[in-house]
Amino acid sequence: MRGMFVGYEDYGKTLLQLTGDINEPERITIDKATDAVQWHGYEYKSGWVFVGDKKENIPLAEIYRRAIKNIIPLQGIKTDKYCFGSAAFRSWAQDILNGKFVEMTADKFDPWCDYTDYVCVLATNSSCCHEFLKRAQKLNPDMTFLEEVSSLYLRMKRMWNDNNGEDLEAIGGGFNITLEALQNKEQCSKIAAKILECADAMDEIVRVLTEGTAVL
Repeated sequence: MRGMFVGYEDYGKTLLQLTGDINEPERITIDKATDAVQWHGYEYKSGWVFVGDKKENIPLAEIYRRAIKNIIPLQGIKTDKYCFGSAAFRSWAQDILNGKFVEMTADKFDPWCDYTDYVCVLATNSSCCHEFLKRAQKLNPDMTFLEEVSSLYLRMKRMWNDNNGEDLEAIGGGFNITLEALQNKEQCSKIAAKILECADAMDEIVRVLTEGTAVL
């Protein structure tokens, strides 16, 4: 859950944190704030951002410009534990095709952890990036290639939903996923194929961004 530190006590040894809809901050120790947490077999640490004094005054147009350029390396991140961009889509599809769910029982299937979290990322990225891209181009008129990037994300959005019965939701591979669907060979093949289409679209987005930013 996202949260915000709103104060401290005991000379910083105790932090005051607001999360969710609570009105009064909870008190946590500085050690607890950075403890690693086990979640579905993975260990992670909370990511907190402490905003300090302003050190430089960067024009808003330049901030957007840098953000656009940073999309390219971020989409190429790949480690032993996670990956982004087209590699993430291909890993997702490969898990399905390799039979990750074939022997899984209903009591072991966690729809959100095992599947719909990825659908949520796909839906969010393909639906919510367009205003950001418009603002970036308005502030940086030379970034005309962002129109094509936006079109590609719209195409990816339709791969997820609203594509005349050919999208993930329509074939039972969206937020409506079931373990039965993932254990049906024919259906999971269709689902994986659609996810791989998203991977190809992501490759195209990175290509357009790379070529577009190269001449700036």
